[in-house]
Amino acid sequence: MQRDKQAVVWTRQSGKPMKMGRLYLTESDCRFTYELDYLSSKQPGLGLLYAPEIVQQNTIIRPRTEFFDFLPPIQSLVPPKGEHNFQRKLVLSYLAKKGIQPATGLEADWEILKIAGHGAIGHLDVFENDDKALQWYAAPPVAELFQISEDLGFSLKETLSWLDQDASELINIIGPTPSVGGAIPKILLSIPETGWDNRIGLPSRGLAPKMTDVVVKFEQNTAYPGINELEALALDVHKAAGFEVPRFWISDMRGIPVLAVERFDRNEANNPVFTETLYSILATGDAEITHHYSYSYDAIGSAIDRSPIDIISQRKEGKNHLIKRLILSLLTGNGDLHLENLSVMLSSGEAKFTPVYDPTPMRAYALHNMLSVMPFGDYGELPGNRDEPVGLVEAIQRLAKHLGITPSELEEIVQSSLQTTENFIDKVTELATLPELNKNNLINIVSKLRKQMEKLTPST
Repeated sequence: MQRDKQAVVWTRQSGKPMKMGRLYLTESDCRFTYELDYLSSKQPGLGLLYAPEIVQQNTIIRPRTEFFDFLPPIQSLVPPKGEHNFQRKLVLSYLAKKGIQPATGLEADWEILKIAGHGAIGHLDVFENDDKALQWYAAPPVAELFQISEDLGFSLKETLSWLDQDASELINIIGPTPSVGGAIPKILLSIPETGWDNRIGLPSRGLAPKMTDVVVKFEQNTAYPGINELEALALDVHKAAGFEVPRFWISDMRGIPVLAVERFDRNEANNPVFTETLYSILATGDAEITHHYSYSYDAIGSAIDRSPIDIISQRKEGKNHLIKRLILSLLTGNGDLHLENLSVMLSSGEAKFTPVYDPTPMRAYALHNMLSVMPFGDYGELPGNRDEPVGLVEAIQRLAKHLGITPSELEEIVQSSLQTTENFIDKVTELATLPELNKNNLINIVSKLRKQMEKLTPST
C-alpha cells in the first residue's frame, strides 16, 4: 500500500505569504484542510465553491477519478498529460536534470505540482512542505531584465521543435519558471512596464517597480502559422466591442514569433489576484464534468442563476457577458470558447468575469474548424417531436431566452457585434503571416455566419 502524499498550499494575495492549508492525496481521494489562522484572515480560499466561510474547519474530501486526481483548483496547476505539451515537457526535463524520473502519470503529476505549482496563473502556491514555501518566498529573483541573447534564441528553437533535445539552456536562463496549460508553448516572464522591448526577466514575486508580468506564447510555424497575428486581431476586436482586454505585444525572439500578453491575475503591487477558470468552478460543484468542453452555455447560465454561492456576483451582467462572448466568437471564427477560456476573478469582494484571453479564431485551421466546442440552444438537435434540427438562429434565440435576455436585448447585442466585426474580413486579408489557405478558410466561414446572424436583426 502506498503512503499518502502530502503538500501545503500557500498564497500571498494580501502581499504577505500565508499558509492556506494542507493537501493530502490518498489512494482513493484528495483532501484539503484550511489552517485555523487562515480561516480567521477572511481571505478568499482555494476556490469559489471551496470558500473558507462555507468549508470552515471541515476537511474537503473529493474522490479521485480518471479525470481529477486532485481538487479542481489544484488540478488546474498541473499541465495536462500528452507528449506534445510544452509546459509539461519543460518541467519534466528540469526534474530529469535533478535525477527525478517519475514512473507513472500520477507520480509525474505530483512531482510537477511540487515544482510548477507555485507562481503560476492565479492565487494558489503549492509546495512540498512549509520549509520549501518559506525558502521560495524569502528569495525572490532580482527584478532585472536581460537582453534576449543568441543562446536563448537557439535553445528556444530546439525546445519548440518538441523533439528530445536538451532544454537545459532555456532552464538555465529563465529558471524552472512556472508555466500555464495548453498545447501552444507558453511561459511566464516579465518585461518593462512600458511594453516589449526585447528584454525579459523572471516572473516577479512581489513588488517589481517598472516591470509587468506577461504570458509569452511562441508560435509553431508548422502547426499554426500566423496564430499570433490572429490572436492579436481577435483581442483588438474584443476591445472594440467593449470587453476588457489585457495589453499585448507581437514580436519575435531571434526569429521565433512571440505574443506577450499582460497578466491580469496580478495587481498593481504584483500580488496575486484570486482567479479561477469556469472549468475548475463548475467541476467543483458538478461531478459529471469531465473535460473543459463537457458542458453547455445554457448550463453555465443555469449555474450562474442557481448556485448558492455567487459564481458571478452581478448575475444579469454575467449572462450578458456570456452571450456576447459567444456571438463575437461565432462572428470571428473562434469555435474554441470552452470552460478553460472563461475565468472568474474576485475584485473588491465581487466575482466577475476576467478580461478576455485566448480568443483566437481557431477555425482558420482545418483541425479546429467547428462552430462551437460546446453546445448551446439545442443547436443541431431534435427537441420534442420535431422533424427539423434546431438551426443557428433559433439556437441563439433559445439560449438568449434561457439566459433571461429579451428579444430586443438580443437584437441589440447581435447588431452591435455585427458592427464591431464589420471590417474583420478586411483585417484578416491584411495579416502578413497567416497563409492564404487559412485566410480563405476563415473568410468563407465568417462570411456565411454573418449572413445567418443578420437574420437576428430584422429591424435593421
